[in-house]
Amino acid sequence: MGKRHGRRNRRKKQIKSIADQQKPVVRRHLIPNADTPLLDVVFERAVSDEDKAICLDYWSFTEPGSWSHKVADIGPTTAVLRVVKASCRAYLLTIVCPDCEAPKVIHSRSDMTATRKWTPADFPSVATLSGAPCKDCQQAADAEAALEAERAAEEQHKQNQARLDAASAWLQEQMERDFPAGYPSVIGALTLVSMVEVMQRKDAESIGPLQDLRYTLTASAETDVEVFRTLHQERWICPTLPATTGDFAFNDDGTVRGVYVTQIPWRLAPSLGSKTAARRDVTALLSEMLIDRGDEVQQQAHALQAGMAVNYLEGLLIRTYNEEPIPEHRLPDAYETFLGALQEGFTLGQLIAIAWSAAAAAVAWGQRTPGLKPGNVSAAAVTNVGRRIGFLHDRRIDEYDLPNWVARPATLGTALRILEQHTAEIEALSRFRTVRQRIEARLLEAAEFDGDIADLQEQQESNVDHSMGSFIDDLKAGRKREPNGPVITYALVTLDGELEFHTDPVDGMRDKVGSAGAGVVDRIHLPSPSTVHAYVAELVTASSEHCNPVADEILRLLDCHDGPFYGPISFFAIGACSPRPRSLDEDQQEMLRAAHEVARGRVKLTST
Repeated sequence: MGKRHGRRNRRKKQIKSIADQQKPVVRRHLIPNADTPLLDVVFERAVSDEDKAICLDYWSFTEPGSWSHKVADIGPTTAVLRVVKASCRAYLLTIVCPDCEAPKVIHSRSDMTATRKWTPADFPSVATLSGAPCKDCQQAADAEAALEAERAAEEQHKQNQARLDAASAWLQEQMERDFPAGYPSVIGALTLVSMVEVMQRKDAESIGPLQDLRYTLTASAETDVEVFRTLHQERWICPTLPATTGDFAFNDDGTVRGVYVTQIPWRLAPSLGSKTAARRDVTALLSEMLIDRGDEVQQQAHALQAGMAVNYLEGLLIRTYNEEPIPEHRLPDAYETFLGALQEGFTLGQLIAIAWSAAAAAVAWGQRTPGLKPGNVSAAAVTNVGRRIGFLHDRRIDEYDLPNWVARPATLGTALRILEQHTAEIEALSRFRTVRQRIEARLLEAAEFDGDIADLQEQQESNVDHSMGSFIDDLKAGRKREPNGPVITYALVTLDGELEFHTDPVDGMRDKVGSAGAGVVDRIHLPSPSTVHAYVAELVTASSEHCNPVADEILRLLDCHDGPFYGPISFFAIGACSPRPRSLDEDQQEMLRAAHEVARGRVKLTST
């Protein structure tokens, strides 16, 4: 009301100003007469008397609803209309603007008809508000609205920029968070490994947004959201670009409260390392954790498969038999029935065959039973599943393939691979730990005497200068050093992941390892067992061509986490009181074979 009142006052002043300016030069022509004026004809300047007469005849009437002269009687229609339009304008004195209360302006009889008041009964004799503002008020309102929109757009732009800055700062804070404080849950670890697999297949640094994926990582989209939220809180993942301010939730003060989980891409937390290293390390770390917790992984796999079996049964009833969905109160029964069967040893393929048979039997029962309510057939199918599972214990059951229209959670494939690896690894890992404990528990004095003899023998047999200066002199002169020193048996992990045992002089072992780089090696002191050390090549190009993931995994099993290393890596024994290389004994060789078996399986799992 305040704005309208202001415009009305301004318009009144404008009308009064215009009227004051025109008083000396304009004479009012009131129609039908000065006593009951309804229409005021105002002429433009320098209009001839002849054109004025045409205009007055055009606008003349004695009673609303009928004109005094037909246009054809005044003159040629086109000419008359042209003269009227160019020479004058008419004001309806009793129809006023609702904003400024100025009379309504018309330019032709058609404008008069358009008012819908051109009848004796409807035409007002006193001032009446028009249904719409006048042209000047409308223009003023449009201009004010445009100015208001411009101010609002500018304010919105400032707000958007402030939100953009806040979102960018928040994302940067997420990138700088600390390393995760602990392991994720089993479902969280399966989700992380599945994320890495998806990113590796697509050669991307992120996954999502979740709302754009045509699959789920866990049992459902809702579970995906909960798992991602937990992984973010535990600092395993963080949101990343591309994103818009609409993907963020803001507090009243403009700071970021959080993100909408399904609307933004996600990546591994930068604290885990660079792209390649993070993927490898996270997959290796979590795969080892999952293998150690194989029973929990099995429970997750069963839960996912039970959900898939329920979805198949319900989809079969709806898609094939046009039945109602399974009643909501029977869905938990169906899930628990399938889950119990899986835990008892049934496979998913067998449950699919049972569900198919149960649905067919329920539909046949419904067709021969009149008066059933909607959902009775679907509920009967759930009952049939339970009965068939109980009947088919210890009997041969065919397996059916799951149709493509049943969604397969990405974590199910990861869980099944973990379980397969768990079965194969558990024996090798147990053997590795047993042998390592036996080596560590062995009395050091038992190996002391042999170590001293080997050290003395090496000291007596080798008169070669092994200094770096000697090596550089030989390198400059183009002389190839002949392998020298005591002959030992050592293990070598090649670039293709094979474990080989060689019997060579110590210099020969160093040359095989150092050949991948500048010819020099670095010794790794393994904490457990402390009587085994390793040689790695120095100055090797860090590339996929020289990476050795199997050797890296063996080193991690031996509690060395300084990798990744590149090139072939050798393992050798040392004396109890001397760091000089010596031959691996049978226990040490057996330990390395078991570690290699475990490492090969894990590398195969992470590269799948």
